[in-house]
Parts: sequence; structure tokens; C-alpha cells
Amino acid sequence: MFRIHCNKCYRRRNVEPSMIFHMTQCQHVLCASCLSESSTEKKCPLCKRDLRAIPIDRNLPANVAHYFEDPLRFQQLYRKISKFQADQRASDNMGFYRQMQEHEKNESRLKGFCKMEAQFNQQIKKEKERIAELRAYIKYHEEEGLKKWPHATGDEKPWSNQARRLRPRTPSVTTSDNTQSDEHMTTFCLDSDMDCLEEDETHRSDKKTFNGNIKDFQI
Repeated sequence: MFRIHCNKCYRRRNVEPSMIFHMTQCQHVLCASCLSESSTEKKCPLCKRDLRAIPIDRNLPANVAHYFEDPLRFQQLYRKISKFQADQRASDNMGFYRQMQEHEKNESRLKGFCKMEAQFNQQIKKEKERIAELRAYIKYHEEEGLKKWPHATGDEKPWSNQARRLRPRTPSVTTSDNTQSDEHMTTFCLDSDMDCLEEDETHRSDKKTFNGNIKDFQI
């Protein structure tokens, strides 16, 4: 701290405690006697600026009273304020950095989802084409069956081994590339057809040829 004194006549407050000292707007300290002498000119006797002053007492405004306090207290306060503001800036920067990271992750996920959507749309398009082929295939054979067997009932199926061997290749209903070729389709038989073929072979083996002997002749 400093000793309060008049900046013009250098009278000290600790020597004359009854003397009233004033602080001017231009940051000078004047005693009551010097202030009264300069009141006629209304100019500061030191810097010649417009004179405006308030008495230095317990009723000083807070912004003026700070000039008479220990500056170390303000230094510690300013350090705390500076640290607080620095921490807040660091927190704000960290939050922004994390938001940018999250944005990059979301952007990467969005690209992956868009790629998956494109693949799904392409797969759906292929499946629709396969469904259209199957419908056309079924419609074609239904029309051909009605033309060949217009009066066929439900038990009289208009399909035979010969018709099955001559039919065109069935469109694949799966997405994998394991469609059977025409060569395999011509040799493909159902289990029921295999049973019929085995019965035919059995009947053929049971038949005996007639060699002119009456004993071997059977009906």
C-alpha cells in the first residue's frame, strides 16, 4: 500500500487524520485546502483537466475503492480468473474435437449404409427380374398345357417324361450361380420317375421270350 497524501502540497493523512482528502477523475489526490483553491477555476491544479472529485472515505464506489486495496489480492484473483477461463476454453475445444470425431464416425457409417442400400436395391432388381421370368415361364407352360390337353382333369397331369426332357431350362430362383445346365436337366428325374423306371425294368426282366416250345408259352 501507499501513504495517502495530497499530490500538490504533500500533506499526509496519517499526520492530519482530520483532513479530508479527495480523489479526482484524473486520478490525483488533493486535500480539502488545495481542492477549495482550485474550485474557482474548476481545473485540476496538476493536469489542468476538468475538476471532478469525491472524498476518500468508506462510502467510495467499489470501482474507486479498488485503487486503495492491496494489488496482490487482485493478482491472485486474476490468476484464478485466468485459470478458470483457460480451463473453459480447453473444455470447449475438447468438446468440439469430440463432436468432430463423432461426426466423422457418423459420416463413415452413413457411407456404409448407403453402400448397403445400393447393394440391396440391386439385389431387389435382380430378384424382380427372376420373378418376372418365373411368371412368364409358368404362364407359357400353362397355356401350352391347355392347348394340348384342353379337357384334362386334375388327376390327368399333362406332363410326361418326354415333355419334361424337352422343356426349356427353368429360371434360377436363387441368387447363387448354381443353376443347372440343360445337359443336367435332360438327365434329371424325380424320385417317383426313378421308381417307375425300376418297375419297368422289373417287368421287362420277368417276361420270357417264346422260342417255339409250347411249354414256355405264357399269357
